[in-house]
Amino acid sequence: MRYFATSLLLSMTLLLSACNTTPYDKATIYYDRAQFPAQLAKDYPGLTGPILQHGRCSLIVSTPGSNTGTYYFCTYALTASNLYVQGWDAKALKYVEIAHVDISALKNIALHTIFRTSQLQMTEERRQLALSASIDEGGYIDSSATKELFEAIKRKGIPVVKSEGMISPPAGPSPMIIPVVITK
Repeated sequence: MRYFATSLLLSMTLLLSACNTTPYDKATIYYDRAQFPAQLAKDYPGLTGPILQHGRCSLIVSTPGSNTGTYYFCTYALTASNLYVQGWDAKALKYVEIAHVDISALKNIALHTIFRTSQLQMTEERRQLALSASIDEGGYIDSSATKELFEAIKRKGIPVVKSEGMISPPAGPSPMIIPVVITK
């Protein structure tokens, strides 16, 4: 009985220690769906035209042909001719640009889907972007919003190509084990 109680206590401690109350993207990127267009227009005076679609996202920026790149939590806003991707500067209380994509300058786009995860891949002359829309509460990929964004850009006449696989952020550091063999 004592071992059962100890193992139960250890199991509960392990389970509760892994809890995360707020998704990291929600904690680092401010996003209020109702106020977002007005806030973005204030932070980007050059923003022209109405915002057709917007939301939270994760973005990977890399070079064309690469399958890894720099990872950002972000928000996005699609207008008739541009896609604005921005992060949040908590000190200045405003959005800061991560990427500005002129849709007419895109060479091609692709949609890569694995189970419930979708990634919109956009290739320019010298840059490749992989964007996945997230739900408003953060923490989960919104596959349907990513597909809607893909369809909206595809309707602009951008060539669609087959994806060569998911573009991923760099792998985290891991310990390196080097066996040392000492002969006698």
